[in-house]
Amino acid sequence: MLAVGPAPRSAEISRHQVAALLQRLYRWTAAAAAVSPPVAGQLAPPLTVAVQFYEAGQYEAALSQLSAIASMVNQARAAYPALPPM
Repeated sequence: MLAVGPAPRSAEISRHQVAALLQRLYRWTAAAAAVSPPVAGQLAPPLTVAVQFYEAGQYEAALSQLSAIASMVNQARAAYPALPPM
């Protein structure tokens, strides 16, 4: 299970941390597309928004978006056990 958690209030979100989460979710989505294209299709738009936040330097917004995506991934994995592990 992927847990992103709330953004730290006292520390700035690291660009590298957000980039690593983006890469992890992108790779999972690509692997999931082979098993269930509709699930991957549902994740693509919010993942694109997260990338746009990242590119704009809005790392807290990107992390919030990634947290929502992680929740979607966890729900999808519960419904479709054939999906790859995170």
